[in-house]
Amino acid sequence: MNLVLVRHGETEANLAMRWSGSKDLTITNLTDTGRMQASKLGRWFKDRRFTPTHVYSSPQKRAYDTAQLAGGQWGLPIAKMEDLRETGAGIFEGMTWQEIEDQYPEEAALFRDSRNWAFIQDAEGEQDRRERGSRVLRYVINNHSNNDTVVMFAHAGIIQQAVSAIFESPRLWGLAARNTALYEFAIDIEHWDENSSVRFNPTAWRILRFNEQPHLS
Repeated sequence: MNLVLVRHGETEANLAMRWSGSKDLTITNLTDTGRMQASKLGRWFKDRRFTPTHVYSSPQKRAYDTAQLAGGQWGLPIAKMEDLRETGAGIFEGMTWQEIEDQYPEEAALFRDSRNWAFIQDAEGEQDRRERGSRVLRYVINNHSNNDTVVMFAHAGIIQQAVSAIFESPRLWGLAARNTALYEFAIDIEHWDENSSVRFNPTAWRILRFNEQPHLS
């Protein structure tokens, strides 16, 4: 199976370096540039005659709009998946870091180096984030076959968690996901749960693209 994770296009919040999360705010809508990025991705897919078998999206507007612009030509239903929603940043959402330090100096000081979301009121906990990333992968494994090509439009935070689940990593790696970047994996899901030497067969698990924007180069 091929699994392609796509981050949404540029938003006003991205431009202004404001924290985005699980809420849809006016500043988290796509900019004109973000819509152009998504449209260019759609043309890139079309030029390569790339057509998936299944398409999923976060229910949030910036991701779903990206899915429609990039994948509209496929004529496939775009299934909204709650687990693809962006990770919740609580009281930090919509704010710049300077505003956070001014309004929540204690929380900012605790969070700055630790990145421990337990310090942030109303934020999604780290364990909940990790479980969502794992559920995204498990859903794909349980509901698809090796003949499928699955595209999921989502957000930087949840892509980070899903990638950690794919790598079965106990650590959360920083990815700095670019807008409309592609993460593509070839996964032998028929053997995913086997505890055998197949785990060390690199032809069964391949990284094809990682945080790439070929449509913008």
